[in-house]
Amino acid sequence: MTSVAEWKLPAFLMPVRGWIDALCGRTDDQFLTIVTALTLGILIFHGYSHVYFSVPFQLLAIAFLVLPALQRQGGYWFLVACFSAAAVWLDWTDADNHKYLLCYWTITLFLAFDGDRTHTRVLVRQSARYLLLFTMAWAVVQKTLSPDYLSGDFFEFIFMTDRRFSAFSSLLTGMDPSVFSHNRELYARALDAMQFDQPLGQMQTSAALHTLAVVVSWINYLDQLVIALLLLLPLSGRGEVVKHLLLMAFIVPVYAVAPVIGFGWLIVVWGYCLVPDRYAWLRLGYIGLFLLLSAYEFPWLSLLV
Repeated sequence: MTSVAEWKLPAFLMPVRGWIDALCGRTDDQFLTIVTALTLGILIFHGYSHVYFSVPFQLLAIAFLVLPALQRQGGYWFLVACFSAAAVWLDWTDADNHKYLLCYWTITLFLAFDGDRTHTRVLVRQSARYLLLFTMAWAVVQKTLSPDYLSGDFFEFIFMTDRRFSAFSSLLTGMDPSVFSHNRELYARALDAMQFDQPLGQMQTSAALHTLAVVVSWINYLDQLVIALLLLLPLSGRGEVVKHLLLMAFIVPVYAVAPVIGFGWLIVVWGYCLVPDRYAWLRLGYIGLFLLLSAYEFPWLSLLV
């Protein structure tokens, strides 16, 4: 594969060609540096919020910045994995699904850097593939077996009651934002045991909201089904490119709406790991998505509403 140094770049981009080459992760050192740095970024900004672990993760990140060689030390990732596992264990009833997956990923990095260094990159890439495959496949199985997902009922309820989706729902259905505030209030009262003996009223929805929920449900379901199949099957060179473009196309709209940026970042890291070396330029797309998901944290939907 042609290196960035051999590309005919515009003159104003020539000073940064080394940075571009590094972001593509063409060498083992560049590849592992990007993967470990992005993983620490997830841990710091969208990791474990438990009070016992926020400070230790900050200290581990600072140690990483001061002593970059720590990224290749199994002992360092052992500490990260231990703190991750403890945080999940103490908050296991409320932890989001991706917090468990993030814990598995830190264990992977520990195992990769603790053993034979000649196989570190291979182990990281294989683990990323299996974690992404099982994440997508299990999501498809769970949604297929669910009695309320493919009908749209699940997302309709989420749109009605989850503050994080209110702006999106209001923007696409034309429903007044006060309707969603009213629904959240009723839901909160229903969860309060002291309110069970009082009349609660009825949540408000609309045909447009139900249609939106059905469309979102099926797009999400089919996207994950196709990605899981592509991860499972052996692909040609063009097939690999199509797989990554589809994964990127999945990430862009889903995490523009879903407020779980940490999950999106984790999928971005796995996608970065899975890019074949002969198509290393695709990794720039995943770096771009990592930055795009950061921009998604700005409440742009609320401004549009």
